[in-house]
Amino acid sequence: MVRALGALLALVSISAVQAACLSARESKPQDWYAWAKVLVAADVTGVSQRSRYDVLALRVVEPFKGPQLVETLTLEVPSTFWQGCKLERPKAGDRVLAALNASNDANVVPLDASYADQLRAAKPADAIVAAPAPKAAAAAVRCVESPVYGATVKVESCEPAGGGMFLRGELVRAVRENSAAAVAGLPVPESGRKYALFKPSGKCSDFEKNNA
Repeated sequence: MVRALGALLALVSISAVQAACLSARESKPQDWYAWAKVLVAADVTGVSQRSRYDVLALRVVEPFKGPQLVETLTLEVPSTFWQGCKLERPKAGDRVLAALNASNDANVVPLDASYADQLRAAKPADAIVAAPAPKAAAAAVRCVESPVYGATVKVESCEPAGGGMFLRGELVRAVRENSAAAVAGLPVPESGRKYALFKPSGKCSDFEKNNA
């Protein structure tokens, strides 16, 4: 993950509502750590609606599990989630515990200081994933001076990041999209090889039915 990680986007299906019904009153901290891949204390900065979903904008106050440098989190939660889990719909200014599991199911519940202390005390040693150290650039160039390629990739894995996605998979086709001169040391994408790429927009769920 990088410092510019702006938002992780989670889509929660209606069928997953019951599976996501953990609470701060009845669930132990260990239950949250076992269920979630991302677990944070956060302040609600905005609540809006999109069709049948409530869109929660969150400012991360403290990460309990997941990437170390997540600063904001955006969750799309079905409007039926609150009634199904017997929870009050959050409003701007509320402090909440926000969780996202490996299936991109989300849970958002009120969080008080005492339960935050319990989560802190129960935090596994490997709960927080540090951002990887940056690698040396193959060539020191400005983006406007280097070739730009559009690519079709057969996606094998996807990880949300910075409002976009990190994709890994086999390159099916690459098309050069500008006329900048080739740069020594800058690799040219080759069909049939596997790459890690960053896509600045979209959702990993876009690739569930069409993985290209």
